[in-house]
Amino acid sequence: MSVFRAFRERNEEKLFAHYAPDIEWDLRGYSIWPDRPLFTGHDGIRQFFRMWLEDFSDYETEALDPIEAGDRVVVTVVDRAKGKRSGAPIERVHDQVWTIRDGLVVRVQLEDNRGEALKLVGLAG
Repeated sequence: MSVFRAFRERNEEKLFAHYAPDIEWDLRGYSIWPDRPLFTGHDGIRQFFRMWLEDFSDYETEALDPIEAGDRVVVTVVDRAKGKRSGAPIERVHDQVWTIRDGLVVRVQLEDNRGEALKLVGLAG
């Protein structure tokens, strides 16, 4: 997915070219994010990324096993990094549901696991 490539390259211009101006980034289904559960618009997403990355160095993300479901895509995401203060390696796995409209991402929902993400798109009971 080219959006993940742009994120890995930290190419903000390419990254935000994929996002609708009124994009929503919804973390209500992601239990390790106790802070603000919803970010909107490009400025909101920039703020989220700053918050998300502030405690890590050598941050990498990988998208696996995308499944298309109409105007939505479910993808498993693996995040790897080192804690800035501790140097301890971390690996987090979660799933995301991307809603695409007119070729742009209009919503990203983070979920703790693939089962929950698949339920959101009607592919699991």
